[in-house]
Amino acid sequence: MKKLALFLATMFCVIFISAPLPAHHGEANYDTEKTIAVKGTVTEFEFVNPHVQITMDVKNDKGEIEKWTGEARSPAMLARYGGWDRNTIKVGDVITLHGHRTKNGTNFLRLEKIVLSNGKELPNL
Repeated sequence: MKKLALFLATMFCVIFISAPLPAHHGEANYDTEKTIAVKGTVTEFEFVNPHVQITMDVKNDKGEIEKWTGEARSPAMLARYGGWDRNTIKVGDVITLHGHRTKNGTNFLRLEKIVLSNGKELPNL
């Protein structure tokens, strides 16, 4: 009986301590009050853990090219619930990224959705 009680107490402690671990990414780094959209040409598509990343060239208001990166969810989640795979986006595709920009003003977005050139929306589940 003591072994069972000790086991249950240990399991409770392990679960209690590890419960906050899945929430390893917060939104404090992003301006969640505003969603912006940037349109450009994909230069890199990384369908890898821990998060899918899309890098693209975007022409700014002055006509200069800026590098932008968008971070999506994990490949497993996007594949399972959104039907994504390594070929969903290709280098050279013209797409629009919608998301929350970092508060420090870097050209980095936490993605909400992607719109392909044919108008199809890819949600970041």
